[in-house]
Amino acid sequence: MAVGGDYIVVGGQRAELAVARLSDPRSTTIVRSGGSINNFVALDRAPSMLPRRRFRDSAAFTEDGVTSLNITSGHDTPRLLVCNNDHSVRLLSLPGLDIITELKFPTAINYAAVSPDGTKMCVVGDTNQVYLFSKRGDSFEEIAVMTASNDASFSCDWSQSSELFAVGSQDGYVTVWDVRSQQKMVQLETYQHGRSRGACRNVKFSPSGSVDLLAFSEHTSYVNIVDTRSFEKRQVLRVGSDTYSDFPDFFAPDSPTLVNQDMQITGLRFAPDSSSLFVGLEESILEYVVDRIGRYSFASSEII
Repeated sequence: MAVGGDYIVVGGQRAELAVARLSDPRSTTIVRSGGSINNFVALDRAPSMLPRRRFRDSAAFTEDGVTSLNITSGHDTPRLLVCNNDHSVRLLSLPGLDIITELKFPTAINYAAVSPDGTKMCVVGDTNQVYLFSKRGDSFEEIAVMTASNDASFSCDWSQSSELFAVGSQDGYVTVWDVRSQQKMVQLETYQHGRSRGACRNVKFSPSGSVDLLAFSEHTSYVNIVDTRSFEKRQVLRVGSDTYSDFPDFFAPDSPTLVNQDMQITGLRFAPDSSSLFVGLEESILEYVVDRIGRYSFASSEII
């Protein structure tokens, strides 16, 4: 799902795209786009329309079966970026959903992210390769193909300076590059690295201010927040709820046993002013407040 400007767009598992205007929710258009699952949708913008403060109004809380959506504006008509399991990334017009540009790849595409300055795009899919493009208007040119880890990648994002980009992978790695050198800056491991539940599903940089954070979520229960000034400091949040088990506690057989229940994480996003981090679960959305005062002044013991 993506929201931007006056539009809300949802992608489906059978190539469906549903588009509605926020000002008139009854004006919903539903079409089929591509030959398979729409993994991600996002609203795109042209560089000339970027605000002076790099607040990004495009986002995607990805769910199983819906890869990526992205909405952009600054053209004669807004643009929608759609990643599909049919090995494509398409740039569509809104609200008509006409194909403007189509890029083909050798694998299913899970996610694409356009840099805040609107000049670059990173694309990841069911391979360990990362595709880097230069972007000028509605045109894209491939400039590099890099290797993230040993497994497929689910998510990518750009820093607010448009100089760093990060990729989250199935095998529990988050890889960060500096686009100016195209060399890996750092490779981070998830908290549950080495286990299927430690797969990195979402990765997001803080979009504004001097907060300088990178957040990435795992398949279940854990969110990692990293200080991008050095990439040496990290805070790990457990988002699973505590429940009581019916199984006996052998150390205290007469009392119920408190256990941690794993919760699937469906999405991740910072607030536009980087004041909060929102974490999507299957049945709720959690908000964590970022200690911006501590980030602006001196190092604090906790980031959130």
